[in-house]
Amino acid sequence: MTEPLLQVSDLTVRYRGADRAAVSGVSLDVLAGETVGLVGESGSGKSTIGRAILGLVRPSAGRISFAGKDIDAPTSWRGSASLRVARAGAVQAIFQDPYSSLNPTRTIGSSLAEPLLAHGFGRPASRTRVTAMLERVGLPVAAMQRYPAQFSGGQRQRIAIARALVLAPRLVVCDEPVSALDLSIQAQVLNLLAEMQAELGLAYLFISHDLAVVRHLAHRILVLRQGEVVESGPAEQVYSQPKHTYTRALLAAAPIPDPAVQHGRSLLVSRGGQAYG
Repeated sequence: MTEPLLQVSDLTVRYRGADRAAVSGVSLDVLAGETVGLVGESGSGKSTIGRAILGLVRPSAGRISFAGKDIDAPTSWRGSASLRVARAGAVQAIFQDPYSSLNPTRTIGSSLAEPLLAHGFGRPASRTRVTAMLERVGLPVAAMQRYPAQFSGGQRQRIAIARALVLAPRLVVCDEPVSALDLSIQAQVLNLLAEMQAELGLAYLFISHDLAVVRHLAHRILVLRQGEVVESGPAEQVYSQPKHTYTRALLAAAPIPDPAVQHGRSLLVSRGGQAYG
């Protein structure tokens, strides 16, 4: 059996002063080239898991391994073990609001070249790589000279994708990367992520509150409620034949264009139904 690229075992995260753990005993793995979706409402712990993998949150218990090596454990945590992996380019992130994660005073070319320069790329090589990546995500070379405020939300998210991929990572943590975008732009960004995965063999941990969005990209889905996994399985199975009442409630709460279908979903939830059309 192929060894997982990312393996999270019995992860628990408790914030200081909190009444309960934000994440409690969560285990998951992501294979190379695979997308695993983490789905749950706000406060379910899904983003905390992503931050723990990125080294931005200290685990209270459990273990995180990447490519067969432990990168985070409570007994050895220094606040930088996971970050060293990320800085090596192996793990990158795409966040919900690309505007807040881009320096408004720096040009796009400068922001994208920064990690390359930090990893020893020369300026000519960095410019070549940045140019190629911008073109790959559908932006002109002239974008290098412009600032974040000069782009639309969808364009900024493309820039965020380019920045995440410029170091050729193996795993990308996508934390609500399309939730702030219009539906038509969401589809474009999801298609771009799928294309990049196919071309580069990327693995994604895709975090979202929307099961319908995750369904289109994920191979497997884990549903989180109050920091615990309540359901998991192949994406289409979890979406079409949810077993847990919480999963069914998430589906019913997601707005869809057809009011008759939406009403039918709500009735199924109230009656304890397990399938959706």
